[in-house]
Amino acid sequence: MKNSKRKVCEVETNEKPLISIILPVFNTEKQLDRSIKSLINQTYKKIEIILIDDGSTDKSLDICLSFKQQDSRIVVIHQENSGVSSARNRGIEEAKGDFITFVDSDDWIDGNVCETFFDAYQKNNCDLFCYSAVYHQAKKNMVTFLFGDDIDLMNENQKKELHCKVMTPNAPWYSCNVSTRFTGSACGKFYKASVLKQNLLVFSTQTIISEDCLFNIYAIDYFERICFSKQVFYHYQISSNSAQNRYRPNSDRNFSVVIKQIQKWLKETNKNQQFIDSANCLFVHYLFGILKEDIFHRDNRLSWINRKNLLNQVLKMPEYSVALQSINRNYFSFPEKMLISLLKNRCINTIRLLFCII
Repeated sequence: MKNSKRKVCEVETNEKPLISIILPVFNTEKQLDRSIKSLINQTYKKIEIILIDDGSTDKSLDICLSFKQQDSRIVVIHQENSGVSSARNRGIEEAKGDFITFVDSDDWIDGNVCETFFDAYQKNNCDLFCYSAVYHQAKKNMVTFLFGDDIDLMNENQKKELHCKVMTPNAPWYSCNVSTRFTGSACGKFYKASVLKQNLLVFSTQTIISEDCLFNIYAIDYFERICFSKQVFYHYQISSNSAQNRYRPNSDRNFSVVIKQIQKWLKETNKNQQFIDSANCLFVHYLFGILKEDIFHRDNRLSWINRKNLLNQVLKMPEYSVALQSINRNYFSFPEKMLISLLKNRCINTIRLLFCII
């Protein structure tokens, strides 16, 4: 049986797979031209480009339609504004490709990334291919590697490391720490479409925060042959309006949705302590995000008393109180450990002072 299966794989790899590139679009007219051009200029030509306009109110849809007139491989779908998860799910539904990859409409990819994926697929018959990225910021660029070297096929330990990196990029047992949270992104990966569709793997529409992370936490369990290239192909644009800098009121509610689903997944899949530690680390970082992007954000107009009451309410929620008590402190930097101690002891005035300084 094993030999016959191997022969089938060899036949499959002789066929050039069709790659579906899914690009959700929402009000990114200034960056969209660069992003779409990076897709149509791929050296590997057997692709379809699915542009999902999610109810843009600027000229984004017009730009998409203009490119469609120039390239028959482009499919343009317009929908009412429903969020990036809904747009990506529509793309998965419409995709005809053997493999699916995602790009955000304010980012871009290098012209040889699809060809590099095909070479890895031809060599290893992989069902998931991951690669590296560079984060472009105003003052500096930062390259992020998921692993220290190329990996033809991940062994079980490497796969577990990849899976845990989706939740937390740094842990004492990793072979290579990651400088960003790009591992959790839906971008920078080629997914075998049949694996996604047969297992009903889609993005959660119940949250507008960390939907990528949740998707990959569920998805990686289903992929067996995973390859990694250390080469940098994805260009992630960080602007003043990026998610990391945006005011996100009521973010605790969205994070709670994600936490409960991850906790359910941990229980159902009977993950070991390393996964549990990584998940608790993620939950505490969600708490950090609530402080930075909501309660202490400069655009939060609530009075100090109301913000203080909100933080007390959040700290009483089991999602965060249990995580704070259960964390493996080795997963955190020294400043993070200090903040955790302040949160545990409800030193809210001191925490406020720290965020005012930051």
